[in-house]
Amino acid sequence: MAVASESLDFTFLNAVNRVLRTNTLIRGDDDDITTFSDVQHNANLNVAKIAIQDELTEITAERLIDLELAEGTLTTSAGARVYAVASDFIRFAGTAFLYKADANRQIYEYPGGRDGLRSTIFDYKPQSGEPNWWYWEPSGRKRIGLYQVPDKAYTYTYDYERSVYVTVEADEIPLHNQEEADTFCQMAARRFKFLYERVENLPAALMQDPMYTNAKSRLYNLMTHKQPRRAYGRSYR
Repeated sequence: MAVASESLDFTFLNAVNRVLRTNTLIRGDDDDITTFSDVQHNANLNVAKIAIQDELTEITAERLIDLELAEGTLTTSAGARVYAVASDFIRFAGTAFLYKADANRQIYEYPGGRDGLRSTIFDYKPQSGEPNWWYWEPSGRKRIGLYQVPDKAYTYTYDYERSVYVTVEADEIPLHNQEEADTFCQMAARRFKFLYERVENLPAALMQDPMYTNAKSRLYNLMTHKQPRRAYGRSYR
């Protein structure tokens, strides 16, 4: 769930209202939606919610938005080989390792992952002791296996990037200022329009839409951490 920004109070509900106003489904003196249980605009607001969530997922996957950093804890038990990572885990932050503080020791992913391990050490599953490696365990959920299988309780921490997904009215859209929020809503409003009109091949339609691509380009420039380049090529001076 998204956490409030220090510099902008722009909620999921604010974004839905702006998307609906941009598409003139709320206009003039019409009251803004105050709850996602609103009956009058229920069908439209549900499409707006999907558009905003999909747009947020899109720019998160492209790493335009920096996911929030968090620290997870993994405590082992004797004989248990596989463990779930935090429920809001997206990916490890930076270099992926588990850290054992009491020994000041890091353990890293086995080279080649699980396939590399099972090709090198045929009996890796029953071998027990203090873990030396971790690997991704095939699963619908994100789980990791440990080699060796822990023979007792060990505690590890790990840094990870957590979800900034929004689900309820008060969740904050994870943007820094009003310019970014307004531009993001322009993108979401175009996605809403195409969803509302049931446009086929939505991804291609969006990327061919000049209003969407213009807004996305502006958002990239607004969110960059350094001054964007104003010209192409090298400068010879």
